[in-house]
Amino acid sequence: MRDYQIPKTDKDYVYISQLLQAKGIVMGIEAQRRAMPNTMGSLFWQLNDCWPAISWSSIDYFGNWKALQYKAKKAFKDLLISNKLTETNLETYLINDHLEAFSGTLKLRLLGFDGTELWSDEQLVSIAENTSEIVYKKALNTLDFDKKSTVLLSSFEGESSVFYFEKPKNLALQNKPINKEIIRKTATGFSIVLKSKTLQKDVFLWSSNQGHFSDNFFDLLPNEPVTIVFKTDASTLEDLEIKSLNSIY
Repeated sequence: MRDYQIPKTDKDYVYISQLLQAKGIVMGIEAQRRAMPNTMGSLFWQLNDCWPAISWSSIDYFGNWKALQYKAKKAFKDLLISNKLTETNLETYLINDHLEAFSGTLKLRLLGFDGTELWSDEQLVSIAENTSEIVYKKALNTLDFDKKSTVLLSSFEGESSVFYFEKPKNLALQNKPINKEIIRKTATGFSIVLKSKTLQKDVFLWSSNQGHFSDNFFDLLPNEPVTIVFKTDASTLEDLEIKSLNSIY
């Protein structure tokens, strides 16, 4: 496979197939949004599914959001940070679909998968309404880092982006545990706190109980706890399963 290693089990095949679908469509969404006004957005096929099957829908037969639905939600944000590699440069775009301009500080950080900060920079930038613009460029030959074990974090006006310099199958992901803490049931469900000492790629939470996770198929940054809310009528969450690309590679 071009971007992912070939899965060895049926469960891993389903998981990887969702990641591959989401990656391909989100790449298209971001490319078309960066190209505005030549293109003014994307529509993708399809939203839901009338059959319980592995298909191209973003919501499955039972109403569960698949990887594509979670990642498309982020790719369609009105204010989006999108990084792109050329042969020589890292380019950072801001795409603004709001009807107002924004000014603020763009912050960039290179982290090793263990959380070590390798490089950082920040720059005051502005983005007009209904505009896509390159607001930052960095020559790759001025950065000394291992592309297989590094992640770029970008943030602007409360929005953030995670970017990798290698395909998922080439990343030097570490198979280490994800620590979880399930906060007792609230009126609407459960709060789940996740933390790891290493970057965990595409964290997937699953339960046989019907419900909805506030986020899923996300990247868990090293030493930075994340709280996920699971809305459900279930009284327990004993069968919660957690998978990440780290556990496969």
